[in-house]
Amino acid sequence: MSAEKKDTVLRDLIIQATQTICTPDEIIRTLDRHGIHAKHSEIVRVLAQLVDEGYLMRARSNRYGRPEVFGCAAGTFCATGRGYAFVRPESGNAPDVFIPPHRDKGAWHGDRVLIRIHAETPQNGRARGKQPGKPSGKAGHQEGEVLRILNQSREDLIGCIVMRGKMATFRDDSGKLPEIVISKKNIGEAHPGDRVAIKVLFRGNEKYLPQGVVTKIFGSGLTRDAAAEAILYEHGITVPFSPEAIRQADAIPLFVQEKDWAGRLDLRSQKLFTIDGDSAKDFDDAVSLETLPNGHYRLGVHIADVSYYVTEGSPLDQDAYRRGTSVYYADKVIPMLPLTLSNGICSLNPGVNRLAFSVFIELGKDGSRYSVDFHRSVICSYARLTYNQVNRMLAGDWKERNLRPDLAPILDEMNEVARQLHAARMRRGALELNIPEAVILCDRNGKACGVEKRSRGDAESLIEEFMLVANEAVAEALYRHQMPTVYRVHEDPDPEKLRVFASQARLFGYRLREKDLNDTHQLQNVLDHAAADPEQQALPTLLLRSLARARYAPECAGHYGLAAKYYLHFTSPIRRYPDLVVHRMLTRMLAGEQGSRELAEFCEQASLQSTDREQAAAEAERDIEKLYMAEYMSGYIGHSFDGYISSITSFGVYVQLDNMVEGMVRLDTMHNDWFEFDPDRMTLFGKHTGQNYHLGMRVNVTLVNASSTSGLIDFIFTPDEHSVG
Repeated sequence: MSAEKKDTVLRDLIIQATQTICTPDEIIRTLDRHGIHAKHSEIVRVLAQLVDEGYLMRARSNRYGRPEVFGCAAGTFCATGRGYAFVRPESGNAPDVFIPPHRDKGAWHGDRVLIRIHAETPQNGRARGKQPGKPSGKAGHQEGEVLRILNQSREDLIGCIVMRGKMATFRDDSGKLPEIVISKKNIGEAHPGDRVAIKVLFRGNEKYLPQGVVTKIFGSGLTRDAAAEAILYEHGITVPFSPEAIRQADAIPLFVQEKDWAGRLDLRSQKLFTIDGDSAKDFDDAVSLETLPNGHYRLGVHIADVSYYVTEGSPLDQDAYRRGTSVYYADKVIPMLPLTLSNGICSLNPGVNRLAFSVFIELGKDGSRYSVDFHRSVICSYARLTYNQVNRMLAGDWKERNLRPDLAPILDEMNEVARQLHAARMRRGALELNIPEAVILCDRNGKACGVEKRSRGDAESLIEEFMLVANEAVAEALYRHQMPTVYRVHEDPDPEKLRVFASQARLFGYRLREKDLNDTHQLQNVLDHAAADPEQQALPTLLLRSLARARYAPECAGHYGLAAKYYLHFTSPIRRYPDLVVHRMLTRMLAGEQGSRELAEFCEQASLQSTDREQAAAEAERDIEKLYMAEYMSGYIGHSFDGYISSITSFGVYVQLDNMVEGMVRLDTMHNDWFEFDPDRMTLFGKHTGQNYHLGMRVNVTLVNASSTSGLIDFIFTPDEHSVG
């Protein structure tokens, strides 16, 4: 065992062993009983590291224990911008701890801190004039003080330059950090009102204010586009491609050359086609279906062969690796590959020859998989269909069907196959959350002009099922061949988080026993019943929060949500780097090659990089779309809307409107009563009026603020119309 790996094992075992206060010798004896033998010096060294990092604490008598044993906790410092703060403990599902003013040791929002928790104090409600948002509950609340800062949050911050008298200062977008002075020599070309990125040089002390230097200027702080550019920068998302990658892309021919399809399966005469959204410009998957003599179906899933053009280690490959994924928001896209590839030679446009990877899957009438064949191919898409078009055809629209009488019967068969695949997937225990997504509509100038729920019909489900079965087939083939690759992994959830979900589901009338939590069929049963009740639409999101986050990994660890033993991403190499890696590994497998240590190490690195970039892209997309939603809603200040309570916190109530826009009713705007927050039941209870706010409750709210530069949307409960049914 390497020294690094041994340290990791020792750290985990020591943390497990210190559930009570104990000495190093007692820890050594505990480890010995588990067959782990370590020197006293090794144990002392690792203990010192764990104390320094806040995972353990040391008493004067050379005894160690977890912070909780000493009445302390490590957690994230969450400032409010109002002089007080909260700390979100790392351990379990402990409630937030209130940090009064001047008890923060100079911690900033986002810092990891170690705190001492004081005994619960009585709480008589949140009276007007007290700190609004202070946590409360029936038994009281916890207060604490910061003992020390364990890790400082990032030094690079995003915000605006403002003038304080003659002094230029920086204010972060969240409003949760102190003002930072920007001297004349550190301001560069920035002007008051500009949105900028700064690097913190000095955090300040009792005598001097914090100091910073401007590192990037995004433009006027009053524009949505500058705010969006700042979000991309904050998440490390690069917009321009490297000059070397552009040169390589420009050198690629605009059309497939005859020499390119040597040795490939020629499928140009087969009736295969794409189905995508109306506004899609890159098409990386096409499908086909034929009936075999034995009555089975032969499903074809044909994916653009991007790996043929984006060769390993090339400038295009290096750029794609760094990006990891395409980024989509509103009407814009930051592609993983230059448009000459993603919208050109790699896109399966109709009527032109394209290189592809084809997977042919023999399926029974019940969706059972019998055999799989893989081929590098050359194809010519027969048609470009849209989801809306196909949905109308499948719904029996005779006008639409008469426009494509050659494809209507095939689509009917495809729809039946997809339904059988879906039924088989649900039988084996897959989860279907069906959480609706928002679509932002923009006018020709790029301004948000509407927000609506993304429609989902049979066509969308058809393509989803076909892509899922292809992904599983490729994953199983690579696994059985022992070829290294990048898998898509979704681990089993933390049992404690599922217990929390069970307690939340109980509020809606569902009783989930301990054994039910290990059965995804029981969880799906709750979701199915909740789908029929508008007041229970918060339940799928609550379940999602209790599940592990899917990630990329070099190990085939299965996919909990899909109930799939083998799973990876194969079907979108134009916009996801892991899919590109999978194509390369599949090429090696078809060529008869075996895996190697070098390939395994690369897949491990690519998994970590791709997971990081995927999460960054998801956060950036979410934050930027909030800007667009706020821009759209800013035209409706003073208007009232119906919605439902999607979440409740100690500082306010989140309300989601019927068009998917979400905003907050802050606790300090609720002047009609003193409200207590019950974190267990997720409710706010008015002590005098008895008004009770709970998850899923239908309410009527009035819009009071919507900022397209911060994405913040604020509501108040419409007077005398809090509940709407």
